[in-house]
Amino acid sequence: MTRWPLKLKVGLYCAILVVAGLVATAAIMLPFIYKSQLQELDERLAGDAEELFRDLKNFAGAPVDATKPVNAKFIPIALRLRYIDLEGPNGEELYKSPNLRDADLRHVPPGLHTVELFSRKCRVGTFKSEPFTLHVGTRLGTIEGMQDDLRRAFYFALPIAGVVVFLGGLLLARQALHPITAMTAAAERISALKPEERLPMPRANDEIARLTRVLNESFDRLQRAYSSAARFSADASHQLKTPLSVLRAGLDELRSNCDLTPEQREIAGVLLQQTRRLTTLVEDLLLLAQADAGRLRLNPAPLDLVPVVDVLLDDLSALGAEQDLEIERDIPPELVARADGRRVKIILQNLGENAVKYNCPSGRIRLRGWRENGSVFLALANTGVPIPGEYWERLFDRFSRPGTGENIKGHGLGLNIARELAHAHGGDLRLARSDDQWTEFELRLPSE
Repeated sequence: MTRWPLKLKVGLYCAILVVAGLVATAAIMLPFIYKSQLQELDERLAGDAEELFRDLKNFAGAPVDATKPVNAKFIPIALRLRYIDLEGPNGEELYKSPNLRDADLRHVPPGLHTVELFSRKCRVGTFKSEPFTLHVGTRLGTIEGMQDDLRRAFYFALPIAGVVVFLGGLLLARQALHPITAMTAAAERISALKPEERLPMPRANDEIARLTRVLNESFDRLQRAYSSAARFSADASHQLKTPLSVLRAGLDELRSNCDLTPEQREIAGVLLQQTRRLTTLVEDLLLLAQADAGRLRLNPAPLDLVPVVDVLLDDLSALGAEQDLEIERDIPPELVARADGRRVKIILQNLGENAVKYNCPSGRIRLRGWRENGSVFLALANTGVPIPGEYWERLFDRFSRPGTGENIKGHGLGLNIARELAHAHGGDLRLARSDDQWTEFELRLPSE
């Protein structure tokens, strides 16, 4: 339930609240109604008893001897449907209604009580007016029936009320969350390519408007910081290229100097190698800075990947010669994509270098290619230690190194650059698998 949409939870909470309120209302109202009906019935029974006592004392022909049986003609019509048991001053049974049959009400204590008579609940009252004692009762069928009807009505109304309130709560939550939905859609449009996009300001000056204002101000600050960082990275990388080129040229010339001793020439070679690594790093940072700033320029055109793959395989054969790597190739005769050839070579070069660096001695490299659903796919796999599962999510992050390669040279930028270039083409780069057999990266490019 914690992962349900907010509007669904609001509707459900409203329905639960209303159903709980109705249940609480019924729990209070039904006993109150029952008690009120009993009180009204008790008053009617008391009135009936008073009417009988009045008739026995005032009507012409009323019995003079209170110990003699009472004729049924003195019983009021309203009481003839009741259960009646009339006693004399000494407990003599003066009259007993025929509907009582063998039952006896004289055991009921004074007052009004609910007793079971003929397997049904009855209300019985004992009233005295010297010299008579009257036990009068009636069934509670009407009251019990009304209670049953009310319970059935509540049972029927609860699910209907719950559904109606749930749908109403869902609709109200959707209306209330509409500004949030618009804010979410606008926030999804904000990216490195569109950093100027902002959240729409709602018309009402409420809490959501204040939140929108605060977020837009935060986006302004982030855009300025992002633009400043991207500009600094691009400018710094660009400025470093020239001195590095001069330094490389100077080291090349120094290394070719015949006056150097072997030790000096070796030192110059090491310095030259480190300068080349620094140049590569600067070029990578410049490329990433251009991608971040949205200034990465591509020249897509129909490109047959087969010659590009052949050159890559030749390079891999040379790079993996010391490790005695076996290279497998499964490429169709023609595999045309719409891509920038220079950028695709960078992608494949980074993947190929990783396939060699993270391979094992006498291991294998496999390159496959195919066309599917309007896209071109290249899958480059290598043997070696699999990448731990906890590194998969951040494998393409900058300066991220898998747990299997802490001691392997590199800066952790190759996969990030490769994926940025794949995305710039409208394609993708993903880790397809990494197990005891293969670690395979899959490149997808748009078809021509």
